[in-house]
Amino acid sequence: MITCAIFFFNQGVRSGLGDSLEIKDWTDKIFFYRWFLDMVFFITVTLLLLNMINGVIVTSFSAIREESENNIDDKENKCFICSIDKSVFEKKNIDFYEHSFKDHNLESYIYYIISLREKNLKDLDISERSIRYRIDNHNVNIFPISQYLFNGTNITDYSNNEENDD
Repeated sequence: MITCAIFFFNQGVRSGLGDSLEIKDWTDKIFFYRWFLDMVFFITVTLLLLNMINGVIVTSFSAIREESENNIDDKENKCFICSIDKSVFEKKNIDFYEHSFKDHNLESYIYYIISLREKNLKDLDISERSIRYRIDNHNVNIFPISQYLFNGTNITDYSNNEENDD
């Protein structure tokens, strides 16, 4: 039974089941049964099942590509630290790249976090202990999410009052 099933799917998917079997004459009594079963196999396995598998693969790859494009878009158009869009900075004539590489430089944040972890807890002052405690507890409140001070004014104040500026 197992060898029959293996033969059935191996020959049926690769070249068509009818190509592997003996050819029957159309006057033979079994011809129409065989033709019907060959068509059922072709429609169910070759057309439906394999196209469903191909559809799942194509959908998966398109989802992966879309996620990758979204990640690239976020890297180019959002500050990694504060998550403020590039367009908000451009509206206020602030250089986004200077902000990203000087004000909120990711490497500086990483270096600071590593230096806090490397220091002995007794050597830290109260603010450094507070930050280290938050880092150890995976608390992201140490990062200025949606906040940026520009000339003494919080940039979120700008983004919330955009309709008043126009």
